[in-house]
Amino acid sequence: MNEEDLIDLARQYFTALDARDPDALAETLSENCVLTIETHGIRYDGREAICALFAGRWTGTLRARHHDFTHSPSPSGERMTSQFTVTYSGPGADAPKSNANVFTMKNGEITKIAVYMAGANTIKT
Repeated sequence: MNEEDLIDLARQYFTALDARDPDALAETLSENCVLTIETHGIRYDGREAICALFAGRWTGTLRARHHDFTHSPSPSGERMTSQFTVTYSGPGADAPKSNANVFTMKNGEITKIAVYMAGANTIKT
């Protein structure tokens, strides 16, 4: 994958999250994708588990919007870091936070996502 492909795939992932679109999210992930929340020692294995995690989060009225991105693709064409701000809205919304994801990507799919978040874990069901 070239740099543009890596950035486009990350954008698709974040767009799916913000739109609460499970089908679009699934399209970005490999079947065996692994998501780790490195700052909290949590791991989800497989597309199904990752989609279920976010689907559970999307049932409430709390919303997240990812924005102000800095995407840094690696020269290898398989990894990319995305730094961004997450702004929350809805009852009990957290203050905005600065996060980073390190993606491993292959053949147009995300195979691993390592999440580094400031403060409390906000990706939980």
